[in-house]
Amino acid sequence: MSIYILFYFTFYFTLGASMLYFSQFFETVHISGGQSGMIFAIGSFLAMAFQPVLGYINDKTKKSKEILILITGIIFITLFLMNYINSFMGILILYSFYAIAVFCEMPLMDTVSLTTHYAFGKIRLWGSIGFAVGALVSGKVIEMFGSSSFLYLGAAASIITGIIILKIPVKINNLHGDDEKVDLKKLLTNKRYIVFVMVSMLFLGTNNGHNSYFAVYFKEIGGSMALLGTTIFLMTLSEVPFIGVSTKLISKKGVEFVVTLAVLCMTVRWGVYFLFSKPSVIAGTFLSQGASVGLFFAGANLFIRNIVEKNTLGTAITVFMAAGSLGGMFVQYISGVIIEQYGAVYIYGFFTVLAFAALILMFLGKKLKN
Repeated sequence: MSIYILFYFTFYFTLGASMLYFSQFFETVHISGGQSGMIFAIGSFLAMAFQPVLGYINDKTKKSKEILILITGIIFITLFLMNYINSFMGILILYSFYAIAVFCEMPLMDTVSLTTHYAFGKIRLWGSIGFAVGALVSGKVIEMFGSSSFLYLGAAASIITGIIILKIPVKINNLHGDDEKVDLKKLLTNKRYIVFVMVSMLFLGTNNGHNSYFAVYFKEIGGSMALLGTTIFLMTLSEVPFIGVSTKLISKKGVEFVVTLAVLCMTVRWGVYFLFSKPSVIAGTFLSQGASVGLFFAGANLFIRNIVEKNTLGTAITVFMAAGSLGGMFVQYISGVIIEQYGAVYIYGFFTVLAFAALILMFLGKKLKN
């Protein structure tokens, strides 16, 4: 299991070291809020388009390892080159490839982990630890070496991730039997799955928007870069205990209960960010990320595994993540406009409304089950 733990740690370290600091970096190279929103939105749209295609290719070819190595290489190239290209169009192109690679690798690695005999939660929590450490280290690196230095850190971490993928056992490629067909029609007529895909659009959409603009929001309400790095570290690290207890909570209450609880916590979280926008308050509510994001990611893929056919699992998870990217595209673009017109605080009022809609959909999905 150690090789999978290292895989999650280094990949999410790369994300923590890079994803949260793009909005701050864009400001330093004189890209406006509206342009940032466009960059994030287009990246999310392209990721959304590629995710289900890649999931289907993975289910058909069973070449998980080769695909993971390829997209990890793309992450390295985009992060490295972004240090040398500061034009709007150049950054738009590079960020788009980065978003495609990152958001395609996330569901694929989850699919791989779900086909092993190891407890998914015990592996996934190391992703949260890696993200937290990456965010903290990147914040310190930016303070010491400048606003673009996080790109080198992320690129270096992606190289290590690629080396670890080479060590993953080849047997993970055989996700299902050669004679099994990928029944997309059955997947797309699964009502409970479709409702959960809609939840993904709203829940992951607001989370992607938060990841893109939290640095801008935190700076606007008076927080320092040092406190930002520490806050992100504590927030992400808070996912670990919640993911750790998720296995017991799922066995007692069921996976659907855990996912619904996560959506409820997210709704409350965004409401607090909107109504009590002070650095000390936001830093003090770091556990809210674990209670929302931690529980959601611990339960979402298990929930999907319970409601879809085994031979469509890879496709189902990537479509689910693609829906999150679609939601992210919408949320990121609108958020960029809101920031430009009203300020970053107001995007969290927008997030609150969307998260509440996701909560309603979870109850609707439960009625479909009954």
